[in-house]
Amino acid sequence: MKNILIPTDFTGTSDLALAWAKFLAKQYMADGAETTLILAHITQPYIPDTTLPTGEVGAGILAAQELEDVGELNLQELAQQLQREGFSTRIESRFGSIDSEIVEVADEVNPDLIVMGRSHIDSFFDWLAGSSAADVAMTAHCPVLVVPTLEHGQSHPVRLSSIAYATQLEFDENHILRPVVQLARTFNSQLRLVKINALNQPNVRDDQQYLAQIVSEFGQSRFVEDNLEADNVTDGLKKYIHTYQIDLLVMATRERDFLSKLLNPSLTKRMVLSADVPVLVYHAEENY
Repeated sequence: MKNILIPTDFTGTSDLALAWAKFLAKQYMADGAETTLILAHITQPYIPDTTLPTGEVGAGILAAQELEDVGELNLQELAQQLQREGFSTRIESRFGSIDSEIVEVADEVNPDLIVMGRSHIDSFFDWLAGSSAADVAMTAHCPVLVVPTLEHGQSHPVRLSSIAYATQLEFDENHILRPVVQLARTFNSQLRLVKINALNQPNVRDDQQYLAQIVSEFGQSRFVEDNLEADNVTDGLKKYIHTYQIDLLVMATRERDFLSKLLNPSLTKRMVLSADVPVLVYHAEENY
């Protein structure tokens, strides 16, 4: 893993994401890989208040410029701190919409992984609005690891003893499983393939067809296969995570049209927004 992109706003939520990025980087560095932590900070544009006198707009723009300058200074200090810890770093300071700028930075620097924090969702309106992390996870052209902040600033331990890969066995997933199997090997993690059987989840194809493909390439000893009955997939996965003390949930998302997204929000996005453990998102139609 050569490059890990970590967007930061210098809060506790970003600190949790950075802790996971450092954890991953240390292992790859120990294996001889040259890994760079790319720190990115996005300053959002100033939105003028039309109820204020015209003269106040200029003051707001100056304040936004000051925030951008402070953000870049904080980035430099954080990079220096990480360098003292033995990490190679790079900084990217941008001005614009958080989601789109992060994706743009990723397109430019071509990271192997984006690691982002996700703040605790307190209300229905927080859920409706979503989060920058969830939006980036759905649109970035590389894998995205979303690290949640739980209630009262709590977090899941930074470890990779057990990894769960959520599958419905409805399409060929070997191209996604390859890096997941490699991740499990690198960290000596137990890898579990879990399928949630729920009434609202389609079950069109024969599971054995895709299980045979998986076993043929990776071998039966590489993973544990589990099936769980549940009222819905989201609740089933949450129960599974708790029951088996999962440290990381891996999910794949597929490209869908606008109407599908509106009427039936992505299961992957729902888990990114609600899971109590980090969620690693791959895009099934992309080749990494």
